[in-house]
Amino acid sequence: MFGLFKKKETRSHSIDDVLFTMGATNTNSGEFVSPSTAEALPAVLNVVTVISQAVASMPCYLFEVTQDGRKRVNRHAVEYLLNEMPNRNQTPYQFKETMMRHLLLNGNAYALIGWNDKGQAETLTPFQPHCVNVLRTNKKTYVYQMTDIDGVTKTYLQDEVLHLRNASYDGFMGRSPITVCRESIGLGIAQQRHGAAMMKNGLQVGGILQSAEWFDASKGKKVLEALERYAGAKNAGKTPILEGGIEYKQLGMSNADAEWLASRKFTIEDIARIFNISPIFLQDYSHSSYSNFTEASRSFLGQTLKPHLVNFEQQLKDALMIDLNSESRKRYIIEFDTSELLRTNQNDRFEGYEIAIKSGILSPNECRKREGLQPYEGGDEFSQAWKQTVEVTTNEPND
Repeated sequence: MFGLFKKKETRSHSIDDVLFTMGATNTNSGEFVSPSTAEALPAVLNVVTVISQAVASMPCYLFEVTQDGRKRVNRHAVEYLLNEMPNRNQTPYQFKETMMRHLLLNGNAYALIGWNDKGQAETLTPFQPHCVNVLRTNKKTYVYQMTDIDGVTKTYLQDEVLHLRNASYDGFMGRSPITVCRESIGLGIAQQRHGAAMMKNGLQVGGILQSAEWFDASKGKKVLEALERYAGAKNAGKTPILEGGIEYKQLGMSNADAEWLASRKFTIEDIARIFNISPIFLQDYSHSSYSNFTEASRSFLGQTLKPHLVNFEQQLKDALMIDLNSESRKRYIIEFDTSELLRTNQNDRFEGYEIAIKSGILSPNECRKREGLQPYEGGDEFSQAWKQTVEVTTNEPND
């Protein structure tokens, strides 16, 4: 039976976690901001989830660059790695989501590349950023000291690690949006903590009873019981009768409470700016309409996702296809398929297909394939309608 069970897994903790536990602060608001504490802010968690899941849901394909354009390469180790099994413990979706979460929160994302005897990448295993130490060598390359979940640290060469960087200054290490804008995020955390403390310790009443005469506990109890009979949605609009000169005064929201709520809303907008995303995707619909919602959906791909996609694509190609990057070999590119994100309603799609078919851009079968339909005979032919021209005869005056 010995050897059947592995020793209990131990988790390493980042220096940020240790400092937070010790009560340290790194912002003027008195809050300690780190990737883990920032995720406790709903707006940060929401924006990281939206972006990382959007990227993770896109398939990533390998293309060979040809003289006529490019063609999809189906049977290739890199294609299998990105769309079938990056490692034994994760699906492609989970791998891409993990890498994007690490990148957005920490500014860097790392994955150990497992190479086979043929020089092909066959595994991609993510490592938590705080478990990786990057060093620059004298030859202007990098080595990575990576600590696994068992606490074992090994050193790997640059060709053995996929390293995604966000907003790097020096091309060496990426920068975390959480770290760069820690004051804004710290303010949001402080506001959230203040609101929780106010709900716990503050006096929150809907109204007060006033009387010119003194009344004892029994009389006060009767008045409260009389008022409670008018509580609830089914009694809304009814008018209670109070005896003995008693008046009920309803208390509204104070100016301080109103300002606090407004500042919470500003926090959402501030975090949206940090991650370059519309507040609509953070569930803030206060300024939304059909027109700007449609425009925000369009800009989500071009403005928010595209920089991350291009960064991911180029780093994948650089890390996984080292032996194919020389000029004497075939040229390849790796690209995310954004077509599903661009899917609109059925009428808009069909109108787009009609234009594409008539223009000779797509064949009918290619359009049917995008809709998940079987091809039909003759559907691979491209329309020649775009070649049709209308001759206009003009009579020019003779000199």
